[in-house]
Amino acid sequence: MTRNLSASWNAAHNHGQCPQARRLLRAAAALALAALLAACGKSAEERITETAISAASGQKVEVERDGDQMTFKTGNGEMRVASGESLRLPDDFPDDVYLPGDYQVRSVLEVSGTRVLSLSAEGKAMDLFAEARDAMQASGWKQTMAMQHDADNAMLAFEKDARNAVVSINGDADGQVQIGLQLRERQ
Repeated sequence: MTRNLSASWNAAHNHGQCPQARRLLRAAAALALAALLAACGKSAEERITETAISAASGQKVEVERDGDQMTFKTGNGEMRVASGESLRLPDDFPDDVYLPGDYQVRSVLEVSGTRVLSLSAEGKAMDLFAEARDAMQASGWKQTMAMQHDADNAMLAFEKDARNAVVSINGDADGQVQIGLQLRERQ
């Protein structure tokens, strides 16, 4: 009995006797074509990222990638994120903010008047802590907070004009130090 029903089903669909099947097939083909055309301009990573962030945030999010940098755009604004081995300091990075003598930029995040950078440098955390404190104060920044968790972890906060800056320093036993810089324009 199953074989006869299956044969009848196939015969009806193959000879155009089932209009619902034709419509279903056309709709499926149209959806596949639309998905293919919509995907042409973006990488799979961008489309997956857009879908995941849109689902998590409840907002439509557009993602654009340019090399090591990704830009996320919503109706509320945009956020740029860059990470990699050979990043450059942003061209408009302020010259009155501490940077160690020899460093590598590991990541840059920019969103709504806030910029967060992650740098790596060699040295001792407490030496870089003192260097950062002295350099920021010499550039006219007022220290508002200093905190040392232990010999390898410390944080400084400063303000100047309408800006705030936080410098976090985290060292390890191998002489590698991660420096976090957070710069924010006060509203």
